[in-house]
Amino acid sequence: YMTARILSGKDIAEAIKRETAAEVEKLIAERGLTPCLAVVRVGEDPASAVYVGSKVRTCEELGMISIHRHLPESTSHAEVLAIVRELNENNDVDGILVQLPLPDHIDEREILETILPEKDVDGFHPINVGKLSQGREALVPCTPAGVIEILKRSNIQISGRHAVVIGRRNIVGKPMAQLLLQQDATVTICHSRTKNLAEIASRAEILVAAIGR
Repeated sequence: YMTARILSGKDIAEAIKRETAAEVEKLIAERGLTPCLAVVRVGEDPASAVYVGSKVRTCEELGMISIHRHLPESTSHAEVLAIVRELNENNDVDGILVQLPLPDHIDEREILETILPEKDVDGFHPINVGKLSQGREALVPCTPAGVIEILKRSNIQISGRHAVVIGRRNIVGKPMAQLLLQQDATVTICHSRTKNLAEIASRAEILVAAIGR
């Protein structure tokens, strides 16, 4: 058994924010462009409110523009779709993020597939998912991308290492495995039906738990 080292993302996140703020400043100074993120939230899910609040605040801290469209729980699928299409057509909006989960009466898949792939900052559109699976440049889900940043900035070698990802959902588990493969790790994906989970996890050189607990 190896001694485990738990990596913290807090200091790395602060470093990335400083770098991003400098890039935003340069964009504004050299090209007169201020990046703009539009966030759409439907309903009153408390966790979503916290996440969106954090994203809006971070945009302001970095010198970016944020548009927050908070819609009532009763908003229809067609109305959400119309707002996404309106943001697609707005040339001032660079990125669109629809906060999940959406209320049950809204077709999450259709909403996410309506976002233009080039504005899909969550990396959930099938075109971005397909590009990621082919190892092509794409917009990538933020949590897996963040894990790679943590590993690289902590000087952890990924190439040739045995990485175990616990979780296989589309938001973290699957893209996490894809990104580790791109960095030449040998990847094992575990999930709720995996036998001998503890044994497999104990053999991991890089262990990523993507199961929400």
